[in-house]
Amino acid sequence: MDAESEGIPPIATGSGQTTATNDTDFDLAARRKMFMSQPSTVAIRRQQAVCVRRAHKIYGTKKNPNVILDGLNMTVPKGAIYGLLGASGCGKTTLLSCIVGRRRLNSGEIWVLGGRPGSRGSGVPGPRIGYMPQEVALYGEFTIRETLIYFGWIYGMTTDQLPNASRFVKNLSGGQQRRMSLAAALLNEPELLILDEPTVGVDPVLRQSIWDHLVEITKSGNTTVIVTTHYIEETRQAHMIGLMRGGKFLAEESPADLLAQYQAESLEDVFLKLSVLQNMGKRRRSSIAQEVVEHVRIPAISNPALDLSPEEDHGEISGEFGDNISMSSRGPDAVTPEIQAPPLPPEEDTKTPFVDYLKIVKPNHMRALIWKNFLWMWRNVGYVVGDTFEAIYSHK
Repeated sequence: MDAESEGIPPIATGSGQTTATNDTDFDLAARRKMFMSQPSTVAIRRQQAVCVRRAHKIYGTKKNPNVILDGLNMTVPKGAIYGLLGASGCGKTTLLSCIVGRRRLNSGEIWVLGGRPGSRGSGVPGPRIGYMPQEVALYGEFTIRETLIYFGWIYGMTTDQLPNASRFVKNLSGGQQRRMSLAAALLNEPELLILDEPTVGVDPVLRQSIWDHLVEITKSGNTTVIVTTHYIEETRQAHMIGLMRGGKFLAEESPADLLAQYQAESLEDVFLKLSVLQNMGKRRRSSIAQEVVEHVRIPAISNPALDLSPEEDHGEISGEFGDNISMSSRGPDAVTPEIQAPPLPPEEDTKTPFVDYLKIVKPNHMRALIWKNFLWMWRNVGYVVGDTFEAIYSHK
C-alpha cells in the first residue's frame, strides 16, 4: 500500500523521490527540546556550599613529592552538616585550609559559596566563613571578652553586639579553650562554618551539646557546617559524610546509605571495609603490573620525565589504615598530577585577575590589629620600655 492511500503527504527528496513519514517526526517543537541548552557546570557548582573538583596538592620536591590531595572531588550541599572523616595525616586539614583560601591547590578547582576563594567579592576568607582550627589559635593574654571583641571586629561586628566576660584565656582549661575557639567561630553567624576537630578534649555531654547546636543552626538552611572528627560514630547526625584516605575519598554518602550499602552496624566498620577494598585494588594493580614487567619487554622511554627508577617499579602497599602516601610509595600506577589531571573544560578554565591576588587590608581588620597590639604593649609596658632603652643604648 502506498503512502497516498494511507493519507500521508508525499515528501520530495533531493533525488526526486517521495518519502512518507509521520507528522510527528517533523515536529520542530519536539526536536528543539532535544537540543535545549543544559545548565552550565559552573552554575551547578555555584549552587553548592562547597564544590571541589580534581584537587591536587603536593608538598616536597619534584624528585620526592609528597602527595596530600590526589584528584579529590567533594560536594557539600547548602544547609547540610558534612562530616569529613579520615586518619590523621590523610589531608583533611590541608583540604580545609584550601577551602578557606589560606592555601592554594597545585591543580583543580574549588568553589565556596558561589565564588572562588580569594577572589574579589567572594567573602572567602572573610566574614562569610567561621573557621575553628585544629589547634587553639587564641591569645592567652586576652580575656574572654577581649577575645570576642577582637574576632568580632575582624568579622565587622560592633562592640554592643558582644557578650561580657573577664577571665583570661590562659587561665582556662583545654576543653574551655576549645569552647572559646568554637564561640569565636560562631560569633558572626557565618554562612559556612568549618570546624576542625571541635570535640577533641571535650566531655561526652558537651560533645553531644555541640552536635545538637550544629543540628539546630542548620535547620533554617542558611548555615552549612563542615566538621572533622576522630569520633566516627558521632557523625551519624550529619546529613552527609566523606570518608577520606590517602588524599582521596573512599565514599561520600549519607550515614544511613553507607550503613545499608555495606551492611554494617557502625560507620567504623564501613571505613574498615572501604579501606580493605582500596588496598585490594592497589594490590591487584601491583600484581598486574608485575606480570607485565616479567612477560613483556618494554622499550626504552625517550621522555625522562616518565622514566621510573628501579625502586619505583615495585612500590610497597600502604598499611590497612595508613595516612597520606608519598609518590615513592605509591607503586607503578603513580604519576605526577601534572600528567594525571586532565585539563579543565573551556568554560571552567577561568583566569584570576591580578588584582584579586592583592591583599587589601580592610578598616575593621586594621582596627582589630591595632587594638590587639596596643593592648599587648599596655600590659607589657615594662618589657616595651626596657627593650626600647636597650635598643637606644646599643646604637650609641
